[in-house]
Amino acid sequence: MMSGCASPGVDRAEQQKLIQEFYASVVDITPVTLSSNVGTGVLVGAGVGILDESDGNSDDMIAGGIAGALIGGLFTAITEGSDEAFEYSLFNAERGNLTLIQKEHLTNATCVKVRIADIATISVVNSAFCTV
Repeated sequence: MMSGCASPGVDRAEQQKLIQEFYASVVDITPVTLSSNVGTGVLVGAGVGILDESDGNSDDMIAGGIAGALIGGLFTAITEGSDEAFEYSLFNAERGNLTLIQKEHLTNATCVKVRIADIATISVVNSAFCTV
């Protein structure tokens, strides 16, 4: 009998990949600003808009360039999301000092579980995991 429910198994993307997990103490958390590609999106959008209107007159090309720049910049800004992130300085006795930058801000983070797969993630755990 077939069921309509999905199984909560292992993510298919994690097949044939080495996944590492370990604990680390949080030394410092610093707010950082991520670089943005909005300027590039504006330029590419303007170029596409101008090319799309190249069969028209110069007014059409200017209008196409402006519209393309607005759409390209807006699309890039929406895709990127916020430029605010946090730099986590971590320490693990076996691995030494580590740095991870992520958008999620962890509050009351003194000890974290670090998971390295396709991407690295950290989650707050009981500080007993970080005692030597």
